[in-house]
Amino acid sequence: MREFKISQQTDVIDDIISHLENGVMGLTMAEDWHYRREGNIIYFSLKEGRVPRLDVILWFGYLTNN
Repeated sequence: MREFKISQQTDVIDDIISHLENGVMGLTMAEDWHYRREGNIIYFSLKEGRVPRLDVILWFGYLTNN
């Protein structure tokens, strides 16, 4: 997995972006992934030299929901 996207309502995307910029697991996720927002879609692409850390993705998703 080198790229993925999330498409959701504006408030959900706002929360995800906030967590990427301020949350512990969001900041950890951003260490490995470039992300950009286009409207209600966030595009993620793996940074060069990084590998996907599934545990980080799992915890990011879990904690973003809380």
